[in-house]
Amino acid sequence: MLAELEKEPKKLAPIYLLGGDNDYLIEKFSRELVQKIVPAEKRSFNWIRIDENEEQALFNLQNAARTVSLLGGEKVIEFRPRGLLRGKASTQEEKFLKIIDSWPRGAYLIITAGGEIDKRTRVFKQIKKKARFLETRPLQGRELYAWIKKQVEARGKTIDQEALLFLEHAFHNHLYVIENELEKVFLFMDQEKNITRPLLEQIISMDRVLHDKFVFEWVDVISQKNTQRALEMLGEMLRQGINPAYLFIMLARQIRLLALCWELKKLGYSATKAAQHLGEHPFPIKKIYKVCDAFTYQELFFLWQEINEVGERTIRGEMEWQPSLEHFLFRLDNRKTRS
Repeated sequence: MLAELEKEPKKLAPIYLLGGDNDYLIEKFSRELVQKIVPAEKRSFNWIRIDENEEQALFNLQNAARTVSLLGGEKVIEFRPRGLLRGKASTQEEKFLKIIDSWPRGAYLIITAGGEIDKRTRVFKQIKKKARFLETRPLQGRELYAWIKKQVEARGKTIDQEALLFLEHAFHNHLYVIENELEKVFLFMDQEKNITRPLLEQIISMDRVLHDKFVFEWVDVISQKNTQRALEMLGEMLRQGINPAYLFIMLARQIRLLALCWELKKLGYSATKAAQHLGEHPFPIKKIYKVCDAFTYQELFFLWQEINEVGERTIRGEMEWQPSLEHFLFRLDNRKTRS
């Protein structure tokens, strides 16, 4: 994508199809491509965004492509598909393909499909013949470190290795979050030049980061059926002051995701496709996919019944949140005999 942005405008493709799971990079590429093609003073007229869910979206797309701008110059149209590239039968497919086939000169189209693409579909294959297809993926390891360094160096700062590892450990590849946290760091640093781990720990809201990370690990331990460790971790989190009602909500969510992933995996969905289907980030779904086979349908049904019963009793005032969680975890050991 960076190589594409470095090209002269006359060498750019008239149509771009952007796919993959990295929404941050897709949005950044779209924005920078617009800035490259359309001068700032013309963007309010020559930069048009259309969502497939809008009323008469394809009519608006065709109209925007063919209408001459009052300010002159080239225009960019961003189109966000919702179902056109997902393999769902639609009467809109032919109309969309005709618009692509007759795309006029002087207009650029960016199709920001993201994870909505099913590469087996005819509509994808036809669009790919006309468009330059760029596919993003989550940044990990050296790629993530390089991306963070670039953000830091753009501000005239440096960052050491421990600080890089800290950011990866705390936020994985959530680029939006890392960017926001770095903005806080830059404001706090003032004239300081180097970002270190101690500096990050002073600035970033670590209570939230560590709490969220610990809670995720806790529900992961429960997914692995390690009841004793789950009880130990529950005690640790309560001593840290984490709200037990929040823990209950997270636990209920994890059991729901376990059941959904169990079913989707049986239907042949990959972890990535399941994440797209559920509207979740791929990272936790991939972790759940590794453990969901350890559960039977009867066990998951039992857990869902239990968590609902505990929630209802607590809401009615019959139990407090903390003993409710402990009661639920103790009953995990009996799930096979009760399933």
